[in-house]
Formats: sequence, C-alpha cells, structure tokens
Amino acid sequence: MDARNHQELSARAEFYLCMARAFMTPRDDAMFQAMRDVLADDLGELAAQLGYDLEAVLARYRAEMQRIPDATALLQIYSGIFLSPPVPARINVGTYLDGAMNGGSVKEMEEAYQLCGVQRDEGFRDLSDHVSVQLEFVALLYATQARRFSGESAEAPLPVDPGQFLQTFARRWLGGFCADLAQATAERELEANPYLPLARMLKEAVARDAVVLEVDAKAAQKQNAIAQARAKYAGREITEEDIAIIKRKLEERGLSTAHLSVPLEMRDTAMGLGKKSTPGLR
Repeated sequence: MDARNHQELSARAEFYLCMARAFMTPRDDAMFQAMRDVLADDLGELAAQLGYDLEAVLARYRAEMQRIPDATALLQIYSGIFLSPPVPARINVGTYLDGAMNGGSVKEMEEAYQLCGVQRDEGFRDLSDHVSVQLEFVALLYATQARRFSGESAEAPLPVDPGQFLQTFARRWLGGFCADLAQATAERELEANPYLPLARMLKEAVARDAVVLEVDAKAAQKQNAIAQARAKYAGREITEEDIAIIKRKLEERGLSTAHLSVPLEMRDTAMGLGKKSTPGLR
C-alpha cells in the first residue's frame, strides 16, 4: 500500500510540476523544444499512471504545438494571451476568484505558502496567484507526501493538503480560465493556442485530485436538505399534524411552545408585531 501511494504521489508531483513549467513565460529555445517534443509524452505517461483521461486533449495539444514554428512564435502567442493588454485570459488567476487583482484569495494563497515555509524565488517577479506558482506549490506538497510514504524523510507532514488546496483555489478558477482561453484564439487571431488544451488537461486532473473539505461537504448536505424541504412544503398549508411535530421537537429541546396555541393568522399580533401604516398610503 505504501509503495503504491508513494508512486501515485510522486506521479502527481511530477504532473503538476510539468504543468507549472508549461505555464511559465517561454523565454528561450530550450523551453520551446521541451514543450514541442517532450511535454506531451511526459504528460501522457503520467496520466496513464494516475488514471486521467487525457488522450484526446493531448492529441489537440500536439497538433497546436506542431503549428508553431519556433520559440519566438510561441513567445508571441503567450504574450498575446496573457501579457499584452487587454489580455483575453489571466495568468494571475486570483482575478477569477475575487474580481480584482491581488484580492483576498491571493492573501489566502500566501498564507498557505508561509505555513509550509515556502517563499517565491527572488527572480520571479509575478504575484502569488500566478498559475505556475500555485501548481509548483501543489507539486511540492505531493512530493513531500511521497517522501514520507517512502520512508525517505522523517519530516513532519506539511500543514496544507494538496487536494484541499486544489479544491479551495484551482477548481474555482479553472472554469473561467478555460473559457477565456477558448475565446483568446479568435480575439487575438492566433495561429495556434497550446495553452487551451493544457488548461483542459489541468482541469481534468484537478477534478480527480481535488479533495472536498469535510466542512464544505456538510454545508452542502445541509443546503440540499433545506432545498428539498422547501420544495416539499412550498405552497402547502400547515396542518395540525405539522404543529404537533413542531411542538414535540421544541419541547425535546426545552423551548417554549406557548405561541403554537395562537392561530397562525393572529400570531404576529399576539407577539406585538403589528403592521405599520404609512401616512398618505392606503
């Protein structure tokens, strides 16, 4: 069990690290060649290990990269999508969460980084909500877990879970990110857009790896129960049986039931809640 977990965690660490590097600014020929000749094969191998369904979107990515002749063209495409204002898609994805740059979600991400003793490299000038920063952090979290499972490290577990981090942030911004990338090709008349299939691969992976927080799951169950109750009783008159059930539940909790003996239509008046009349209105 530990060996299998170690392999899966290591594969996830590698997958998210590959994705983090892919969304960095492609500044040189080495990165262009890696994205054209190596990345798709690496992602395909990792996807097979992790059970991600990426075959179709990987084929789309390969096709997009084959249409890009050189590193300069790739940089122009990246700039046209993420850097040249007005940008059609945001690489600083906190905007999708907060509606503005450097909002509350960015502060929450930075708190998560600090809890784990992580700081941005001095050479990286962008904000903490950059796609690559988040994904590299997730890769670090998975790699740390993998080392602990393998027995390579006796370090204490990090206080942030990678699946919960993905749920809290990435799963929320990926929808808008993918939608904007889908429009970017037409808006900027791009000859190719490899970042859309990359984002769709990421969305598939996050959908599999994100872990819903227990408190979120309980809140969702409660809201579903409330919605079902409202639908069930909407428009229905309260019966004597309903009153009896309500009275019993209140008494079980030691609460007063005196108000239930007052007819419903008279209850506001009995409690001193009368309708106010506004001068000049009939």
